[in-house]
Amino acid sequence: MKILGLVTEYNPFHNGHLYHLNQSKEITGATHTIAVMSGNFLQRGEPALIHKWARAEMAVRCGVDLVIELPTIFACSTAELFALGSVSLLNELNAVNYICFGSESGNLKLLNDIAHIIVNSSKEYNEKIKYFLSEGMSFPVARSLSIIEYLKTSKTLNKEEIFELEQIIKSPNNILAIEYLKALIKRNSPITPYTITRIKAGYHSLSLEESIASATAIREHINKYNSLDKIESVMPDASFRMLHDLFKEQIGPISTMDMSQSIMTILRREDPTNLKRFFDVTEGLENKLHTSSLQTESLEELYSSVKSKRYTTTRIQRICMHILLNLTKDMVEKYGQKPPPYARILAFNNKGRDILRLCNKQSNIPLINKVSLFKPETLMQEELLKLDIRATNIYSLFMKNKKLRNQQLDYLINPKYIN
Repeated sequence: MKILGLVTEYNPFHNGHLYHLNQSKEITGATHTIAVMSGNFLQRGEPALIHKWARAEMAVRCGVDLVIELPTIFACSTAELFALGSVSLLNELNAVNYICFGSESGNLKLLNDIAHIIVNSSKEYNEKIKYFLSEGMSFPVARSLSIIEYLKTSKTLNKEEIFELEQIIKSPNNILAIEYLKALIKRNSPITPYTITRIKAGYHSLSLEESIASATAIREHINKYNSLDKIESVMPDASFRMLHDLFKEQIGPISTMDMSQSIMTILRREDPTNLKRFFDVTEGLENKLHTSSLQTESLEELYSSVKSKRYTTTRIQRICMHILLNLTKDMVEKYGQKPPPYARILAFNNKGRDILRLCNKQSNIPLINKVSLFKPETLMQEELLKLDIRATNIYSLFMKNKKLRNQQLDYLINPKYIN
């Protein structure tokens, strides 16, 4: 058995995901696949279009063998913690042979060189980051410029590689790829990395004109037109049929704007001192958030008011979700750098059962099948699971199907087995 690990959100599962899955299996020679997937809240600070069990089932019906949940503390976090949590979870299973991720570059050597530089960063490199931050730049921009300047002076790359580097660090999937490689280095993981070049639709592309479109384009179309017109051509049949049926049952779609008033209420209610305790609220940003909430009526207006050269819209979105979920700095500082303490099963097929049997023998962490039967053995297990359950309970409030709003879905829905 050769097991391939994938880090995913599948929001929703589309043709690009299917391409990545099939290409990854081909280049690694894997016989089995396991996907670590975000739950009901995602890395860009958004709720998932449909709930985690449905997205996991979509993935298995389209060829993934096993889907496990990335705990909320990592899923709705910075790219660094998202990648570290995902890779650490695969590593803790003690069964995964390969990991394959998409990148705009496709140059694994250069991506890995960058990852090693950051992990083993010198005093000179760190000083460059501090300088660019002092100039008012966001951390991703400051880090990117520091890498370029550091490599130029260290003479470890030639001119052609420097030019390629400058292009690499401008692209979101390259940045995530570097974070995955950093995580493998930090964990001293035996998992072998591969990357495949993304094709056609970019990460933020809003076009639906080709057979492969971004998840962003799909969600934007659904939210704008409240329709699945044009969506069928960019999704595998199995996942499109599921999406169609779920919408018919009023289980989705859910968007950030559904949660707008709830988040605005908290921002107006809390004084800046209390807002300061939430994860990633730094450098007086709590004052700007509170003041802007009193001067705007919606999250869209708030994002426009707060964002700046230093604070990107994505970061503001994530902070708003941290506030909604009550995800604090203390919790992230306590657990964010540690490997996830459990692996929660969402969906699987017969090959997934093979993986689960192996993991039951070799995994460093417990597998959770039914939440009601799981007894936490550590404080970290208890607190992270509580956060996952709280996230689902909040998420379910915004479902169109009223019957699901007052249910604790983590106790009600079991992992989906697809024969």
